[in-house]
Amino acid sequence: MGLDITAYRKISKMTGVRYEDGEVLDEETGEYADCDLMAFVNSDFPGRNDNVEDGQAYRAEERFGFRAGAYSSYNRWRDELARISGWPLGSYHQCGKDWESYAASAWKATSGPFWEMINFSDCEGVIGPETSKKLADDFAAFDAAAKTVPEPRFYEVYSEFRKAFEMASDDGAVRFH
Repeated sequence: MGLDITAYRKISKMTGVRYEDGEVLDEETGEYADCDLMAFVNSDFPGRNDNVEDGQAYRAEERFGFRAGAYSSYNRWRDELARISGWPLGSYHQCGKDWESYAASAWKATSGPFWEMINFSDCEGVIGPETSKKLADDFAAFDAAAKTVPEPRFYEVYSEFRKAFEMASDDGAVRFH
């Protein structure tokens, strides 16, 4: 199991459909309807979805996807993202132990570089176009710092996220799943 990312450009609501038993169906015929995005707004992270509606089916002009990695490797990647973007080393308590983490500082904040992504689910939810624009700007601003990370996979994933948020900035969305 791991985190997959799909980015969408120029999404539009589908009308005349309903969601039933995990499928999008045409309301008139009851037949399967082709859908690019079934939005899930993660209520634990309010505001990230912008105008993308929970449970709404969307079509997209373009989409792009990639695997961000196993949940554990994505969380290590996200911690490195927090480090290179200037978040101070913080800590959190889990499983009876205190852990050091740069991301923990972002979890306790309300804004900052990559905050909307660092302080977001590592498994499900949607980020809308305005938040994607802010994150795309963050990815552009910290590109040089990202290139200094010695782990080659770091910049590969960084570049894929940058592309995803740039795409979603064009009336789209980024889906974590």
